[in-house]
Amino acid sequence: MRKIFLITAMVLWMASYSYCADISELVDQYQHATDLQKQELEKSFLGKKISARGTVENVGEYNFFDINTDTGESYYRVITRQQDTFGKTPYQVIFMYKDKDAVRDISRGQMLELEGTLINLVDERLQISVWIYEDALTQKDRELFQLESTKSNL
Repeated sequence: MRKIFLITAMVLWMASYSYCADISELVDQYQHATDLQKQELEKSFLGKKISARGTVENVGEYNFFDINTDTGESYYRVITRQQDTFGKTPYQVIFMYKDKDAVRDISRGQMLELEGTLINLVDERLQISVWIYEDALTQKDRELFQLESTKSNL
């Protein structure tokens, strides 16, 4: 039991120092983590600032809906092409925006390198999806992205 705790603590410690410098390391750690370790990584990093880059594949509208409050909101999603980490883990960055004007001039094939708030990490088995919100978070955004429930579990 102590060994598991030490390994989890080491993974979280390494992740806390590496996520800003290189998203690749966070994705590799998430890929190789157990379900319990993934939950700990999510608790540590969701809602935090993170930098990422990717080549634009598509831009479109995306709707979030919260069944608990029966409310929803429209956003704009910039999907990037799948890329590999240094450890050969395939991942995709998805940048989310509230303002349509912010995405209007983004073109397919354009390289984006941006900093935003990490709102979701998803292990889709064939790749890891990293969702980053580019605008200032409102309370409603935090609820729709379920960032409030993540913080309450800390």
